[in-house]
Amino acid sequence: MADDRDRTALKAEHPLVAGLVVALVFSALVALHRTGHELPGFESFERRTLDLRFQLRGPIPPGSEVAIVAFDDRTLEAEPALFEQRRGFARVVRAVHQAGAKAIGIDALFADPEQILPADLARDIDGYLAARPAPGAGPSDTAADGLLRRVQAEGQGDARLVEALREARNVVLGIHMGLREGRSSSDPSLSRGKYGQSVPGPYVPRTARDIAGSAPIFTAAARGLGIMTVHEDETQTLRALPLVREYQGGYFAPLSVQLLALHHGLSRATLAYLGTEHSVRIGQETVPLGDDDAILLNFRGPAGTFPTYSAIDALRGTLPPDALRGRIVLLALTHLGHDTTRTSFGPGFPGVEMHATAIDNLLRRDWLTRASWRSDTLACLALGILISFIFWPRLGLSPLLQSLGTLLLAAAYLGLSHRLFVSRGLWLCWMGPIITSVAVSTACLTFAYAREGRQRRRLRHAFAHYLADGVIQELLADPRALSLGGARRHLTVLFSDIRGFTSISERLDPEQLIKVLNTYLTPMTRAVLANGGFLDKFIGDAVMAVFGAPVPNDAHPTQALACVLRMRQELLALQPVLKAEMGIDLQIGVGVNSGDMVVGNMGSDEHFNYTVVGDAVNLSSRLEGLTKAYGVFCLVGDETRRRAAHEYSFREVDLVQVKGKAEPVAIHELLAGPGCVVANYEERQVFAEAMTAYRKGHFAEARRLFGRFAERNPGDHVAPLYLDRLAGLGDEPPPGWNGVFVHKSK
Repeated sequence: MADDRDRTALKAEHPLVAGLVVALVFSALVALHRTGHELPGFESFERRTLDLRFQLRGPIPPGSEVAIVAFDDRTLEAEPALFEQRRGFARVVRAVHQAGAKAIGIDALFADPEQILPADLARDIDGYLAARPAPGAGPSDTAADGLLRRVQAEGQGDARLVEALREARNVVLGIHMGLREGRSSSDPSLSRGKYGQSVPGPYVPRTARDIAGSAPIFTAAARGLGIMTVHEDETQTLRALPLVREYQGGYFAPLSVQLLALHHGLSRATLAYLGTEHSVRIGQETVPLGDDDAILLNFRGPAGTFPTYSAIDALRGTLPPDALRGRIVLLALTHLGHDTTRTSFGPGFPGVEMHATAIDNLLRRDWLTRASWRSDTLACLALGILISFIFWPRLGLSPLLQSLGTLLLAAAYLGLSHRLFVSRGLWLCWMGPIITSVAVSTACLTFAYAREGRQRRRLRHAFAHYLADGVIQELLADPRALSLGGARRHLTVLFSDIRGFTSISERLDPEQLIKVLNTYLTPMTRAVLANGGFLDKFIGDAVMAVFGAPVPNDAHPTQALACVLRMRQELLALQPVLKAEMGIDLQIGVGVNSGDMVVGNMGSDEHFNYTVVGDAVNLSSRLEGLTKAYGVFCLVGDETRRRAAHEYSFREVDLVQVKGKAEPVAIHELLAGPGCVVANYEERQVFAEAMTAYRKGHFAEARRLFGRFAERNPGDHVAPLYLDRLAGLGDEPPPGWNGVFVHKSK
């Protein structure tokens, strides 16, 4: 009866079952949260993890289409009137337009008429001057008249700004549209801020209830209007930009959409809100909307990421050449931290850069997309199930390995989701999987310890009469360990490396460099695997491969050489592509050597790799490095040449003593093999005769023969190398001459 009760308890306390149940429960909670039944504090923490992802990714360069002209501290110090008077704004608008801006957006409101002079005084001056002669019309035009005209001009800032807006014909003014009850507007010009078309549907945008815009004289003079209002979330952080708001039956577009349309030369009629599919259309491009009718902003970096110029420099004409030409230019007040907010990169982010970010996102279609509730739920469930299986008793993993496995799976999920965030702008949930991982692993460990206690009692009871207590203790402990070590075997090792990779990496952006490496390493890896090799590791741009292990194979030298030929063919196919796309002349060098070496698991108890070590491995690496010195594609050790199949041909290029080895070794250039010619030379026997003469110390004969070979093969780099050596040797060999060349560097 006791045994039956123990068996029943063991089934009930099975850690795998417990983990699956907990995974289901927490996945259901995440689903409820994402579908509107919010868990307290969950969303705030999730949004903090989004901040962390941005900070881990780091800044990325924006496109070149957007620039900012700021009324900043420098401008305030140099010319305060630019802030205080509409004439200053008018001058800046004209300067930016003359600098070649394709579209101008003003992130500011001119809500009230400018009142520099009292209204009655301004009317009196206007009436007086209207009755006076025109400037310069005669002696009655007094100095006082001129002075009054100057005063009159100071009060005409609104008219000057209107003139500037009409002259530019590419200015979009901002309008405020808040969600709380507030002001309304009857300005008929507000209609210029609407989408040109709208399709009603089940998705109804949020209604604006607090409207504020510039005075009608300005809105009528501008090319268009756009919403400039932004909203921080519950973490007091700006993360999204609404692309539509409803007001009095119309659907209004943000400043970013209006400027983008102007930049593309699109009419307002090509801008549409589609309520049937919850999206907006900008010309031929469709932008799906998320919560709050918004797109999640893919921030490029902290404040100052976009090129920003002082308004005073625009006025003085001291901007860099073509700094604004053809660009979307945003004008905004940034002095003394004016209009700043917090983003995932921290506080102090100018609000105008939010509009710049939105424009850049829309131009590149790389705004963030939050995963659906189904995707987040499935991620939690899948991770919970995988972690549960780590605790399956049949695997027999120790608690340490189970904990490490849990951490590894959780880290793998976080790493993959972060990779998708960086590469595709996908926001997958982190809080749900993290909480699920902790809950599942805790439940599994608890039930595993309970189960283990019962198993120990059952085992001790079953074997108490048959085994000594010490033996039972060993049986209960059940120690298992992975042993480290290796075996000596005869293998072939291949090293390959990109020539001039440092200069290539200096010329390319990080994204382009990664693309080049992936484009190159993919076919090189296929070449190794297709010829029975073991890809030991990538060392930056270098490839290390082993042939003849882990499965023994006596044909490993031939397999390695076949791999070299395949690499050569893949390289020839890649070269024109990379040359056309990135201007890169991709060249590589390959070293191959065979010999005795140690192969096996090497490292620590917690982390190890299956790899090879030994002098033969080092020589293969040295040979790869020497391909640069001899100007050849592939250098092969003497052991590999002797064991290669007869279809392969070689040219012995030198007898060398490489760094780290005391004995000289013969090195050979791989010339050809089945279906592939790497290098072809005329009169190869002349080169062989020249080598013989060189090693015997017959330097005059060696010069003649190497010179003859060089004339017949102008593309060869080895013969000129020998001619350079011979130039410093004279006609008689030095004492102890053996023809061995010592390479002092790697």
